[in-house]
Amino acid sequence: MAGSTAEPAVRDVPSALARRLMALGPNTYASWLDREACESVVANGLPDARAEPWKYTNVNRWYDVVPGEGATGPLAINAPPGVHAFDFDDDRARQLGQAHRGKAFELAEQPLAAVNGLLLGAGAVIVAPQGRAVAAPVRVKDAGPAYQHVLLVIEAGASITLIEEPADFVHRIVEVIVEPGGRLRHLRRQRSADRRECSLVAVHLADEASYVLAQSSRGAELRRNDVVVTLAGGGAQATINGVWQLVGREHLDNQIVVRHLAPHGTSRQTYRGVGADRSRAVLNGRIHIASGAKAADATLDNKNLLATDRAEVYAKPELTIYESDVRCSHGATVGTLDEDAVFFLRCRGLRDDDARALLVRGFLREAVADEEGAAGLGLAT
Repeated sequence: MAGSTAEPAVRDVPSALARRLMALGPNTYASWLDREACESVVANGLPDARAEPWKYTNVNRWYDVVPGEGATGPLAINAPPGVHAFDFDDDRARQLGQAHRGKAFELAEQPLAAVNGLLLGAGAVIVAPQGRAVAAPVRVKDAGPAYQHVLLVIEAGASITLIEEPADFVHRIVEVIVEPGGRLRHLRRQRSADRRECSLVAVHLADEASYVLAQSSRGAELRRNDVVVTLAGGGAQATINGVWQLVGREHLDNQIVVRHLAPHGTSRQTYRGVGADRSRAVLNGRIHIASGAKAADATLDNKNLLATDRAEVYAKPELTIYESDVRCSHGATVGTLDEDAVFFLRCRGLRDDDARALLVRGFLREAVADEEGAAGLGLAT
């Protein structure tokens, strides 16, 4: 699902870019990676601005910063005792990678991940051991090369928290395999930035596995978040909360797909966003219910505020359902602050700016699931 939609998101990209990427020569880092497959995807075409999923995000501007070999080096990962972390150059990472990579997403459906594979400068495999509840979080810190890949394996019955701290990168992949009964809480914190970046989070959930994503975002010159969550096992659960606040000319594009492939899966998606000045926010959220995913229960709720006349928000919820025995709902709204509510607060002694800020804060907190991330948006309690 390149760009997180069912339709193809590739067109004939200028061949000069593909040739330039492939002419960089074989990358010797993590030589076990299938770079021939990456070259094949790149040669067949990359997304461009004419593709529907990139309608409001000019991917050609991202390509301007892509070519180049880039640096290599270790990722800055803090793993607590009992959690194993291996660099992609480690033979143990090769064994785990070959066993698990490709379960969470198809490379052909995520062409930018193929670019990542060609230019990869750092990668790590993290393993939460079977049956162990790890209290301390794993942290992916603000360091590392431009192209990064994290493969996280939650073994059966294990539970852990992963924190992505604000970081500079051009493209990052976080690939997650949650085995039966495993639990992952994933906190993503994105700060305001004057740069162009894309990222992919891909999650595969086995029977009775659980995944919770709490994402708090500021905008960037161009920031694109692709999230693909697959409920492949019976009784799997996914909860996604996203909150963002944009100012200036900041840009944020969230493309979310939740796929129910097995019976009795439950997914909940809640998003709240505020755009001010001349910022632009995009939320494309899709729920896919496959044939045989009986008793699936899925919801998507997206609400947005425009704080100024020139801010832009593009919200598009989607449902694709191929099973009759399901419960699904979705909705999206874009509006402005209720002036009656502002007047009510002003009558009780608040200044106009303070009244509006209080209403915005209350609105955004409906989707907050990470207090430290909320603090980065000025929403701390």
